[in-house]
Amino acid sequence: MKQAIKPGFFVVGAPKSGTTSLYFYLKKHPQVYLPRIKELNFFCTDLHFRFPLLNEQQFLSYYQECKNEKAIGEVAVWNLYSVDAAQNIHQFNPASKIIILLRNPAEMMHALHSNHVFNDNEIITDFEMALNAQPDRKKGLRISPDIKCPVEGLYYYDVAAYSVQVKRFLDLFGTERVKVILFDDFVTHTKEIYQELLKFLEVEEIVPGEFEVFNASKTTRSALLKKITVHTPGWIRRTGQWLFPHQTARRDWLMFWLWKINTKEVKRPPLDPALRMKIASTMKAEIDVLEILLGRNLSRWR
Repeated sequence: MKQAIKPGFFVVGAPKSGTTSLYFYLKKHPQVYLPRIKELNFFCTDLHFRFPLLNEQQFLSYYQECKNEKAIGEVAVWNLYSVDAAQNIHQFNPASKIIILLRNPAEMMHALHSNHVFNDNEIITDFEMALNAQPDRKKGLRISPDIKCPVEGLYYYDVAAYSVQVKRFLDLFGTERVKVILFDDFVTHTKEIYQELLKFLEVEEIVPGEFEVFNASKTTRSALLKKITVHTPGWIRRTGQWLFPHQTARRDWLMFWLWKINTKEVKRPPLDPALRMKIASTMKAEIDVLEILLGRNLSRWR
């Protein structure tokens, strides 16, 4: 029997911090293997999804197409926020390399809220009201019936509490096996950061001619198509289960292309300066701790 191939590096988050772009950049590298989809969420055993998590056999099935790639990885943003994921990854493969992308908390939360609204994860379309709803969400209230992210993904302030999340990985894997990238650096010096990352993964420095931005702010082209995709009529679901069985490559590609053709990029309205200052004030102590932990100047975040 062929021995199961395990990933050896993990891009673990944070949300809306460049992980999707990085996923597509790495996926094009001939010495890197990534599964056909991101966000497998196998290791987030403490988070509450409205669907069952993959078992190990199902998770490893996404790596059956590996050939002789030098670096085999996974990209899943909720692994950073999950309390269990760091330990689960370490138990799964203690020699793993960890990549963490972090973004200014105010900007990350604003972008995450916009993305949640687009994906029907969020029923409170006003950003400030959604922030203030965190206590209710922890009581199980005001949760979208169509939520696809973990319920805890609506706890915006908690998602942005990076220091304890990063420390979990540093404590388990050590500084030599954890690479932290700041979103601002990734945006302004994409080529240089990507080259550093390839060195970290010990693969050849094969760099794209251009770096396209993926998963920018977006909206739906057709509300009807989105409704059919989310609330699929019974006869379509029954036919689809036969033609596109769950967890098959053709189903994954179908859902990807349905999403792609029904999405258009839009410019996100700017974050209100007063609300930005309020968030920065709320997160100041957290940013101070993270600054010491990383040894980086994060004054731009305050």
